[in-house]
Amino acid sequence: MTSVQAIGTTITAGQESANSFCKKCHIKEVEDIEVGGMAHQTAVACHDCHPGHKPSSFENIPRCNQCHEGSAHYDQLQCLNCHHNPHQPMQIKLPKKAYNECLACHNSQGDELQQFPSYHSTLVCTDCHYEHGFLPECLSCHKSHGGSMTEESCRNCHAPHKPLELTYNNDVPSHFCSPCHSEANKLLQNSQNKHSQLGCAECHKYQHGVIPVCSDCHGKPHADALHKKFSGCSDCHNTAHSLD
Repeated sequence: MTSVQAIGTTITAGQESANSFCKKCHIKEVEDIEVGGMAHQTAVACHDCHPGHKPSSFENIPRCNQCHEGSAHYDQLQCLNCHHNPHQPMQIKLPKKAYNECLACHNSQGDELQQFPSYHSTLVCTDCHYEHGFLPECLSCHKSHGGSMTEESCRNCHAPHKPLELTYNNDVPSHFCSPCHSEANKLLQNSQNKHSQLGCAECHKYQHGVIPVCSDCHGKPHADALHKKFSGCSDCHNTAHSLD
């Protein structure tokens, strides 16, 4: 919240009159406020921010954090880097290379980029979000893993700020996996065993790279003596993708 609300939630008739007086010279500034001033229109008048006028007052341009406070965002030193027009504060135009300015509000995304390093972690925010609120399509930079995968498919597994931490639901289709895991897919396609009838995510649950233990599903199907002699299931059953 900002402390400008302490001034009042609506502008008074006297304040409107003061703004009309300022508009005699500062036409653009007052019109900008009328069009997109937000709280600068409804909660304050010109003289609340500009208490004096040159030449009698040379300190008549306020710092933003004189009124706006309460979060790390308002500790930024160069507010006008993004809020170019203080009379229309939500008309945000980002600088070409912005990072700390963005993380002051979007700190969780910054935390993910640092905790889960990827190529995305080497970029600044505006390399992808070159306009405030703009969400780029993954396929504008990245090639699809397979022809059947569309832009909507990407977020079934990849989170944009930690793209290498693949997570998915059990119902993610196996053809999302096969473009990268072609050898495993080929073995399953050529196999007659029951594993070939399962989806990849039914065994490799939730987290990419999880390798299940056979006993999780099958328990100990043979006599104890046999399990003791052959400690690994693959000693007899080849691989899980080709039990033949």
